[in-house]
Amino acid sequence: MKTKLNLTLTSILMVFGLFAQAQQTVSGSVTDESGVPLPGATVFIQGTSNATTTDFDGNYSINATNGD
Repeated sequence: MKTKLNLTLTSILMVFGLFAQAQQTVSGSVTDESGVPLPGATVFIQGTSNATTTDFDGNYSINATNGD
């Protein structure tokens, strides 16, 4: 019984680990050539519909999967 419980818990933890590695948050800032932040710029992941806009300081944060 104890072995079956350990196997089940280990399997559940492995599945959660796969999901944790599959998606991550990417963040950064958008600036022009002279280093001035660009508020309201659109940042998107090419080939997907995932997009976000930069804040007043040009910062953004977007969820991405490995390989995006």
